[in-house]
Amino acid sequence: MEDNETNNRRKPIKLKPHKLTLVTQIRLIPNKVYDKQVTKEEQNLMTFVRSKKERLDKLTVLAFTHKHFYLGDLGKLVVEKQELAEKLQNTRVNRALGIEELFYLATCNRVEFVLNTPRGFTTTQAQELLETFYPNFSPTQISNLLQFAKIYRGKEAVRHIFQVSCSMDSMVIGEREISRQLRQAYEDARELGATGDFLRLLMKQAVRTSKEVYTETRIAAKPISVASLAVRKLIDYNLAPDAGIVLIGAGETNTLVAKYLKKAGYNNFTIYNRTLEKAQLLANYLGGVALPLTALNRHDRQVSVVISCTSSNEPLVTNEIWNQFHIESSFPAVVIDLAVPNDVAVSVRERADIEYISIETLKHEVEKNLEFRETELDKAAELIEKRIEDFAEMNRIRSVELALSNFPTQVKEIKKKAFDEVFSKDLSTVDAQTRVLIEKMMGYMEKKCISVPIVLAKQILLDNTVQEGETYMAVEKSRQTGKVA
Repeated sequence: MEDNETNNRRKPIKLKPHKLTLVTQIRLIPNKVYDKQVTKEEQNLMTFVRSKKERLDKLTVLAFTHKHFYLGDLGKLVVEKQELAEKLQNTRVNRALGIEELFYLATCNRVEFVLNTPRGFTTTQAQELLETFYPNFSPTQISNLLQFAKIYRGKEAVRHIFQVSCSMDSMVIGEREISRQLRQAYEDARELGATGDFLRLLMKQAVRTSKEVYTETRIAAKPISVASLAVRKLIDYNLAPDAGIVLIGAGETNTLVAKYLKKAGYNNFTIYNRTLEKAQLLANYLGGVALPLTALNRHDRQVSVVISCTSSNEPLVTNEIWNQFHIESSFPAVVIDLAVPNDVAVSVRERADIEYISIETLKHEVEKNLEFRETELDKAAELIEKRIEDFAEMNRIRSVELALSNFPTQVKEIKKKAFDEVFSKDLSTVDAQTRVLIEKMMGYMEKKCISVPIVLAKQILLDNTVQEGETYMAVEKSRQTGKVA
């Protein structure tokens, strides 16, 4: 912007119609020009928008996520729970930071600070916040963190929190775990006294939004992990709960598969693993039998399902091994091969007496399911925008409630003064029955004097919201058609 005084007489900027927020559109007009050349209705609307913006602008989110950081580096930002209380307390008492409320979210792919900052939040304050949380980091490390951090403010910050709660910002879209993690992060901070009314309302709306998105869209439909998809495939075969299941390998993938199977009601497991101790741990959880991998060729229990996932370079399930198995029924056995390279030999895969499911098949289906989930993002985004406006309205109403919070006490004090001082002599001359009646009448008046103004204030607030919204639309229509200079 040029400094020449002649610029004070420059023509106002004309708004181009595009999908900016109400607040952003209004801010495109320089204040000096706007105050001199717009209508009274526009000025009233400007006041309304600014007040609305200020309430949402209290929110700041300082985010470090998988989008800009390696997961290993994010792990260095995780603060253990036993240290969190002290760090949150140090942050709140540091007045230079200007933080009234905060909570701290840490997962495997994000670390975020959610802050109520009524007086704004600068890069310098962000630096001081990081120095408080990470005192052992060097100035260079802090500077590097800030260089790639993302700072969300106001409405953008609200949108970000809602997107996080709905897993729209996650590495895997539709995973519900982030909703629980976000709620837990808030609860941890609340129990430590680090949060207040504003963040309480934010989280209430975030939880509501995530439930609505998961209910009204299919963003979480169709499994997108190999383990869960493998179990879905197996369940489709309608096997009996006591069907014999052989797990070859006790690593992370097979452990996850086993947990899903147990949850689905299956109860007959045999686990083979190179390290018997690891197989035994999983067997204890499942109520199954653990055996060393070298005993696979001597398996003497009935088999309906084989699930294999090891790091072997050579096939483990060969024809010789398969011929030792006692297949439970006349139906083909199900073989799920989750290993790379495959644990099941080609000669076994081609047998007519098995149903073979490979990891390649599952991964292809996972990719298709992920693409499907992404088609639901637009629907979820529409719901989030509605809930952002609801949150702004909640804050406006809450501001009235807080402003009138002392009103009931003041009315009670006036009533008490009337009885004890102003009319005490007059009341002393009346009989007991009359005094009781007067007290009942005053009690009734007290309740009405408290409730009526609060209800009216809320109604005026809601009516103004509708009226000012209509004014905004009319102003924008006039501006875009050139009728407003």
